[in-house]
Amino acid sequence: MDKTGKKRFKKITKWVLGIVLALVLLLVAIPFVFKDKIVQMVTNTINNNINATASFKESDLSLFRNFPLASVRLEQVAVINKAPFKGDTLFAAEDLRLNLQLTELFKISTEPLALQSIATKKAKVFVKINKDNQANYDIAINKNATDTTATSSTLSLDIQAYTIENGLFSYEDAITGVQFKATNIAHTGKGNFANDVFDLNTTTTANISVSKNNTNYIQEVPIRLDAVLGLDLKNSTYTFKENTGYINQLPLAFNGSIKVQENQQLYDMTFTTPTSSFKNVLALLPKEYAGNLNTIQTSGNFNLDGSVNGVYSETTIPKFNITLISNNARFKYEELPKAVENIRINATVLNKTGLVKDTYVAVNKLGFKIDNDEFAANGTIANLTTNPKVAVAAKGSINLANIGKVYPLPEDNELAGLLTANVTSSFSMDAIERKQYQSIDNAGTLALKNYKY
Repeated sequence: MDKTGKKRFKKITKWVLGIVLALVLLLVAIPFVFKDKIVQMVTNTINNNINATASFKESDLSLFRNFPLASVRLEQVAVINKAPFKGDTLFAAEDLRLNLQLTELFKISTEPLALQSIATKKAKVFVKINKDNQANYDIAINKNATDTTATSSTLSLDIQAYTIENGLFSYEDAITGVQFKATNIAHTGKGNFANDVFDLNTTTTANISVSKNNTNYIQEVPIRLDAVLGLDLKNSTYTFKENTGYINQLPLAFNGSIKVQENQQLYDMTFTTPTSSFKNVLALLPKEYAGNLNTIQTSGNFNLDGSVNGVYSETTIPKFNITLISNNARFKYEELPKAVENIRINATVLNKTGLVKDTYVAVNKLGFKIDNDEFAANGTIANLTTNPKVAVAAKGSINLANIGKVYPLPEDNELAGLLTANVTSSFSMDAIERKQYQSIDNAGTLALKNYKY
């Protein structure tokens, strides 16, 4: 290379290095220039659209974290309710990240801000219904068509993806006494919210707990759902498409749709177990109680089917019909000497009216055999939410010493005794609470001999 070529090469090199250095300095400088404006746009967006107080402690803007997108990170985010839930936390998150195109940085603070993705870490949502049927999440500010600020300071949902990491959702209803909690929530969703109609690909895992009036019915049961949801935002209709769900280790497939209207929701859904192995019913047990499902030998079937149809509103719930059926099933743990055989289950949870009080549980058949001992029972529960009425019948015998030979009890537990039953009983919870024992109809015998635990 001659001297002229060398000089030209050095000059080009200087230009390239200069441009690269300028771009790097620009990327470093832009966050300092635009940080306050972006934070103000986010703050305006939140506070101009909710009747609650939103706050965060720290914030930063980076062009490197998710390049070529700009990334806004807010720390210690909180949304605090006003009256009638004054001081209650509706939403809190350790970390909230908003990603957007670089061009969004050049908008004025009153223009809509288009987000491409949202991610949050350790987010907590606390939903409450008080005794006056007021909900703490009803915080959206109503804006009529003549409100000139209705379109200012709003987010444009050009979202392509969102992520929730280690989240918590809590629901408390002071009217019904129902409490629902989902912990360790990991959820991702991908879809183009800029369209009115699109498919949302989601993956969700969580542990759920359900209680009523401080009585636990489900405790930390793991769930998983991989689903493609059809979203029609214009008509507020959400349709289950391809999906695979698990309650603990019980597989379920969902079909149907949910339509959200102003004061109610319309449900038209069905669900079923894609396989009918009896191992599915054992999968409903918490893992610490189910033992090693891989060592269980099973035969026979177990089917769970259900439908949910109708209106959920302040006065009604959707009608539903859920059935559990098993015929002549059997299970045996490889490490234990005995099996449970001739298992028969036929149960229904039903509501035909859409009124909560009319929910009805019928165990038409429940029976099993261990060695030569057979046991069978049936029963019904009506008026679940008002004055539950129970009718039950049981007949058979169980050698309690055999329980540890068919089911893995803790090593330090010893169980023995002979339980025999030939009994019927009919009563209401109101009669028990009022000690009106003359209204309780019991007949037959129930005996326990040589009991040891």
